[in-house]
Amino acid sequence: MHSSRLDKTQVSDVFFAYIKAFISRMPKPNVQDDATSSHRFDRANLLALMLQTSVWAGILTWLSHTGVGPLKWLVLIPFCIIMQGVFSMMHETFHGFGHRHGRVNYMMMWWASTMFGASATLIHINHLGHHVRNRTRAERADFASPGESLPRKWAEYYSAILGGIWLGGLVGSIVLALLPAGVANNWSKRGDDNTYAAAFKDFSLRDFQRIRFEVLGGIAVWLFVGWLLDWEPVVVLIAYVAFAFSWSSLQWVYHMRTPLDVVEGTYNMRAPILVRWAFLNFNYNLTHHRRPGLRWQQLHAASNAAETRPLWFGWLQIFLPPRRLPADLSQLDKTYF
Repeated sequence: MHSSRLDKTQVSDVFFAYIKAFISRMPKPNVQDDATSSHRFDRANLLALMLQTSVWAGILTWLSHTGVGPLKWLVLIPFCIIMQGVFSMMHETFHGFGHRHGRVNYMMMWWASTMFGASATLIHINHLGHHVRNRTRAERADFASPGESLPRKWAEYYSAILGGIWLGGLVGSIVLALLPAGVANNWSKRGDDNTYAAAFKDFSLRDFQRIRFEVLGGIAVWLFVGWLLDWEPVVVLIAYVAFAFSWSSLQWVYHMRTPLDVVEGTYNMRAPILVRWAFLNFNYNLTHHRRPGLRWQQLHAASNAAETRPLWFGWLQIFLPPRRLPADLSQLDKTYF
């Protein structure tokens, strides 16, 4: 028993030495310096990320060791809700608001993305492009444009919302980490039929190199934490299948059947206060698109309650199939209730 603990201590020392070297080699991203950012927001974000980490590790550990029957899987409901908040923290760092210090902001982005299961840089650049491409042809999953095959649109749409969006981030991260950066860079010069293909044009050679660092570091963390906490691989698989479905089905929920406008093509959605807090106010998507300089702590107060609809209603609507883009675009005017 004493030997086992000694072995784990030795492995831990090696692991953390590797992580320290890994961090020192990470390129420092350019993060906007928001003069209005405060110590209070920074501390709140660090605390939120620590709580998210605790829940993430705690639930996966409990599921791996508990002898409770099938009902134990109900804990995946709060797990998926908290993991949506992990993505919201990633989103906060994408805009440079995780922390006022760039390196700390980047490390928060990398750690949250590691829990999420994708490269921070891959999702980061794709998201910033979303603010440019929202409701353009590249991000119009709910409608088939003239010349598009409707059956193919249905197949792509349901593959995406049932878990494919998250899976694409995981697989894409691994593939891009394995490919020579030059090959991946060549891919960036073509493709714009969907937002993920279009996003490649926003990547630089340095971005592809950074993805490799992030993925290698993320894999090291997963292997170490899984070994240290003795996670069952099947438990992790089931938990992330559930999360892949929940997150993917929520990704487009704010934008479906909205006006074809880059800014106004999204909704604010009401959610129970505990869900809203867990989501870090991500449900106020319209306010974020209108005022992307606001931090998540400011979105609720800055939103008009009359300009909302229930999140549950939007989530149910996500399962309606895509249809032809109507000739009369006034049909896409937003409705609130």
